Formats: sequence, structure tokens, C-alpha cells
Amino acid sequence: MASESISQESSPASRPARAPGKRPRATNKDADDENRRKDPKISRACDTCKRKKVRCDGTLPCSNCTRRKTNCAYDAKYGRGRPPTPPSATAEQWQEGLRRDHSNDLGVSQQRHYSATTDQRHEESLNRDHSNTLCVWQPPPPIVREASGSHIHSCASPEQEAEGQYFDPTSGLNFLHRAWKKLLMQKDGSSSHDSNDAERNQLLTSAGDRPLHIDDDAPENFMPDALTARKLQEFYFETCVVTYRMFHRQTVEGWMEIFLKDQRDKMPFGRSLGNSRTAILLTIMAIATLRLEKVNKAVSTEDESLVLQRSDRLFCAGMTLVDREMGFPRLESAQARLIQVLYLLQTGRMNKGWYTFGNAFHITLSLGMHRRRDLKRDFPFTSRRQNYINSECYKRTFWAAYIIDKYLSVVFGRPRLYQDEDIDQTFPDSVNDEDMTPQGSTASDDPADCHIDALIFHAKIARIIGKISREVYSVNQLSNQDRLNAAHRLVHELHEWRGSLPPHLGTVKPSTLIPSFRRQALALQLAYAHALIHANRPFIMNEVTSESITQCISATKTSLELVNRMAGDTTLFHSFWWTHYVIFCALAVVYVWEIQRTTRSSYEIDDQMFDLAEKCRGHLRRASTGLSQNQRYSVILDELRSEAQKCRISRANPQSLHQGSLQGGEASTNTDFGFPFMHGADIFGSGLEPLPQEGVMPNVLDSFLFSDWQTLDSSAFFPLPDPNSVSPTCYPTIP
Repeated sequence: MASESISQESSPASRPARAPGKRPRATNKDADDENRRKDPKISRACDTCKRKKVRCDGTLPCSNCTRRKTNCAYDAKYGRGRPPTPPSATAEQWQEGLRRDHSNDLGVSQQRHYSATTDQRHEESLNRDHSNTLCVWQPPPPIVREASGSHIHSCASPEQEAEGQYFDPTSGLNFLHRAWKKLLMQKDGSSSHDSNDAERNQLLTSAGDRPLHIDDDAPENFMPDALTARKLQEFYFETCVVTYRMFHRQTVEGWMEIFLKDQRDKMPFGRSLGNSRTAILLTIMAIATLRLEKVNKAVSTEDESLVLQRSDRLFCAGMTLVDREMGFPRLESAQARLIQVLYLLQTGRMNKGWYTFGNAFHITLSLGMHRRRDLKRDFPFTSRRQNYINSECYKRTFWAAYIIDKYLSVVFGRPRLYQDEDIDQTFPDSVNDEDMTPQGSTASDDPADCHIDALIFHAKIARIIGKISREVYSVNQLSNQDRLNAAHRLVHELHEWRGSLPPHLGTVKPSTLIPSFRRQALALQLAYAHALIHANRPFIMNEVTSESITQCISATKTSLELVNRMAGDTTLFHSFWWTHYVIFCALAVVYVWEIQRTTRSSYEIDDQMFDLAEKCRGHLRRASTGLSQNQRYSVILDELRSEAQKCRISRANPQSLHQGSLQGGEASTNTDFGFPFMHGADIFGSGLEPLPQEGVMPNVLDSFLFSDWQTLDSSAFFPLPDPNSVSPTCYPTIP
């Protein structure tokens, strides 16, 4: 019966008669075939579509770049003869590309206004194109639309702009959006410091940080006794200081004796030494108190709070003295604020540390620390002989500030304050503190290993890191080839820097060195590995640059191995305030590469490296007690790791995710891919999205840009919106 009915429906007699002279209506399939035959042949795709391997219509701008509001350029090398000039997109094509994303929320009247506006902007863009020899198109600014009589910011649209970045459903930053959303949804203050009102309702320079334990009690009531104070000072110089050696130890020890004498005589704070020198001593004791507790035992959340109360008391007493400092700035004024920055960074008060460093930066410039001193022209020293210790401390302090500036700019994803073209200061002499006198150095012509070498070489690599941030991550419109050339040149400089290290910092095995030199050697090794990652990671999104990929993955593995080794020695793991960022940076590269790479990639991360990554992720999570940025790091990495997990499993078995979802969340013991896997839900509790019918995992990083790496760096410090604010932060909502 079924076959009979089908034959009857398809028979000529069953079809209605058509009027004579009329052609039969073409079916949808016939129309599609006809249109496909009429499609023009595209011989050149724009740089963005070529990099993403997606179909491009070959116009300037193309429809894909128009829809994403990204720059459309045809700068890539063309290897098939003379490159054809891309035709300009017609007004209809240009409007259609923009109108496709906004047709759902624009009314008829708004569409008319939008069409007139885009026509005018299109005409202006064509005029700019004809006057410029480069094939580059700039996207129009975001449009503020009206709906129901009320003004709506462009951030409310499906494609939004926040902090200079466009966000849309295809953005490579969607995993960050989900992480930020999780942070916003957490209500328990003990699990997320971002939701803690005490952190939110602070002064602008401290907003988002853990509040300081400010004690109204008089400083004399919580000062350590003389014996404890001397032990804390000794522990600071022996263990806490690694490369930021800006003090002359014997001078500071002399200050301590004056401080203790004033304390015995019940003299007011700062009477004999002055505010800045007294603040330096108090901050030294605060850092040593905190570090001593972490080195001697594993500190729980409750114990850490008690330790912080003791160290914060000392720090806040010193901060009060600095805030009340009178007169013109001196060397100790800059040193006091720099050591406060180091304390704030070690306790996770990153925002307060950033603003405090800005104050120290301006003091160093006002003192002229960035310029070489000339005895013939420098007025303060023309009438008396220059003090050698003070002169060297000027240099040490400046270069310590220079290093901190370069690392803060990387961690925060913000511009650098010191500009190399304004600096001609020389490096300090390679002289140990005990060999320095006011008249000069007493070291022999063939000195032994020097502790100041680490400061000098750390400053040199910091200068290269600054160049990488300026040239590879430039905000200017540079081609990928120009950025790649800069990266290769700067990587060569890094290799030369590595070869110039003295034996005790480079070739000698760190385990054979004394503790102070061992910490310095590992700090510089970690700085070198991170610098290689920083220079090469933008190019792992393009597998053509195999050399950059190899160096980036190799440096990532080295970083993870160093961190894992340091975690076994608390004196090492807690020595560097930026260790947690290095872990975050290295793990992000592991997960991004796993998401990005294809099954035919020339460099595949093995399971051993994933096991190492899991260990370091555990170190970061255990070190996150009380540190809000570490908790954010963990949440962000969880989202990125979940995406990497899906991609790795889908490549090994494209149907595994479908089968897992059909089994209703049944647990699996499959760990062949380096990740424990739960069918139907990932290990963080969010359901796995089903794969497309073709069984191909979409690449969530297809739209990842150079600037997105800096956004990822600063993601733990993104200003989450305050729901009680009158003008809340523009925050991208996640559908």
C-alpha cells in the first residue's frame, strides 16, 4: 500500500496542471545548485579567514570580518603570482553582514536609521581605502541603539565590547566569561574572596584585595623584643631576599640597633631614624615573620590568618609612617615603598601593590635614579665626596624597581611604566655588601661569586621581557610576520643572555650551591623559561611556525618541572611572589595547545607532561588559601582544562562524548588521556556539550587574538562588577 500511494503521488496524473506558457517553479535544491554554479571563484582569502581556515568571500571587508567587527587585511604573502586586489564589498553586502547579527533586536524604524548610518560609514571607509595602498579595513565603532524609548549600551548586544575587547558567541574568550560568571555566582565568602563585602567595600587602591589587619593598638605593644627583631632581620637577608637586593645589609643592621635603643628608651617611632628608615625595618620584620611561618610548617587557612595578623600589624605601622613622611624624597623614601610593594605582592594584595608601586615609580624619577650620575654636573655632589654605598644603593634600588615594573606589566597585562629610551643608568657594581665602604670597594681584582650578579642579570632579562611585550604584543597594526620576526630576534637575545650567565647562576647544578645562590639560580632559570613562553605562545595558534611551538612547549615543560621541584622545598616555593603566575601561564599554554592542535600536529604533548601539569595545578590550588587571585587562577584554569579535556577525548574517540551523554552520567575509569573523565559531566560538575553530528569538536579558540593572551594574563584581576554600584562595570553576560 505504501508503494502504491507513493507511486500515485509521484505520477503525472496526480500533479496539478500548470498554465500554458509558464515555466515550472524551480525547487529549492535546483535553486541552490544554480546559485552555487554562479558563485564567483575566490582566489584570495583575507588574513583572518586564511588563518582560521574558513570560507572567505574575498571582498574588502569580507562578510566574516564585518560580522565579527575585526580588521580585514590582505597582508599575508601570496605565492601564486601577482596577488589580486580584493574588490570592495558592495553596500548591500556590507549592510547584510552587519544586519545579520542585529536583526533580532532592531525594530523597523531602527533598521532604517541603521541602514542610513552604515551607508555613510561605508562610503567613508571606501574613500579611506582608495587613499591607502594597504589592503586593511577598520571596523566601525560599536553603535548605541535605542529600544522602547530607553538607551541601551552596546554591551547589551550579542556582540559586546568591554575593556577594549569584543565579545560574541564565537569569541575565543568565552571560557573566561564562564569563569567570571562562576566567580560572580559564588556566594560563600570563605570560598571566594570576590564575593566578600569586606574586600569589595574598600578604598579604590585596595578594592578586591584581602583587607589588611589594621590594629588600633600602639605599635610599642606588638613590637618584637630585641632578640627576635635581630633574628627576623637575619632571616630576611639570608632567606627572603633573592634578587631584589636594594639594601646594604650592614647599614640596615646599624639602623636596627638605633631602633632597638629608641625602643628601650621609650622614644617615639621614627624620632632618631626618620619615618622611611623605620618603615623599612618594620616591613623587613613583617616579611620575615610571614615567610618564617610558611617555611617552618604547612599553614592552614586559619593559621595563615593568625600569621597575617602579626605581620600585617608591623606592615601597617610602617605604612602609617610612610604616609606621614614630610619633606623632599630621599633614597630611603623609594626603598620603603618598594619593600612595601614586595610585602603586598607576597600576601596577594596585588591591587594595593600596583598603586603603591606607582608612588615608588614617581619617587625614583623625581630623584633621577633612571639617569647616570655625573660628578661634574650633579649639583648635590659637587661640594663633597660621593658616598660609594649610597651611590650603589641608588643603582640597586632603581634596577629592583625596573624588574618589578616589567613583571607587574606582564601579570596585569598593562603598559610598562619605565621606558627604556629614557634610561641610561648603569648597573650596580658586582660587589658584596661586606666588601663595600663609603670610600669604595675593598674586593680583590678576582672576586668570588657575588650576590649582586643575580640582580644585574635579572634586570637584563627584564629588559628583554619588556621588549617582547612592546614588540610581539604591540597594539599597533602589525602583520603576523612582523611579530614573528620580532619574537625570533628576541628569543635569540634570550639565548645569548642564558649563555652569558656566570657559572653559579647558569651551568652549575643548583642542588650543589649554597641556599642563597640556589634560590637565585632557580629564580633566573624560571625567569628564562617564562620569557621563552612569553615570546612564543602567541604563535602556537598557527602551526606553520613549528620552531616557536617547539620552544614554547619545551619552555612550558621546563617551567612545570622547576615549579614541581620547588614545591618540595618551602624555602624555594615561597621565595618568588610571581611563582603562582608562572604556574598559571604554563598551564594555560598546555591547555590552549591541546585545544588548538590537530591530530596531525608535529608536536604532541605526552601524558607525562599532563601528569606534571596536574601536579602543578594541585600546587596552585593548595597555595590558594586566602589569596583571591590564586582562587581566580584556579577557576579560570578549570574552564580551560575542561575545554582541553573535551578536545583530547574527541580526537581519540569522536563518539565517546555522545556515548557518555547517552549513558546518563555513568562514571568511567578511562584515564588514558591524562584526564580523569566522567561520562555526561566533566569533573567540575558542568555538563558536556554534545558534539556536532559530524563528530568534530569545534575549536573554541578560533577567534583567539594576540591581545587575548594579555587579557588571559590579567583575567584574575579583571574588575568584577559591583551590583550595588550606581554605574556598574561593563561586564559581558553569558547566555
